[in-house]
Amino acid sequence: MKKIATLTALIALSATAALAEPSCTPAAEGAAAPVWEAVKAFEEEGGVVKAFKINGGDCYEIYGSLDGTNMEVFFDPTTGEELERIDA
Repeated sequence: MKKIATLTALIALSATAALAEPSCTPAAEGAAAPVWEAVKAFEEEGGVVKAFKINGGDCYEIYGSLDGTNMEVFFDPTTGEELERIDA
């Protein structure tokens, strides 16, 4: 019984780590890359933006789809560089 509980806890921890979002350094006032640049970059690839937000880690986050796949795309707010994509 103890082995099952331990195994369950390990699976839960690994799932949480896999879903972790990137963290960004907040841009200094006036130094943030325009939000529209992140949106434009995703749309130029053929993506469709469904929603946009600044996540709890201060990154720009786009919810959208590309080639029929729903995804979350994270961008650095200072440089506008894409950081990560997660299939959703």
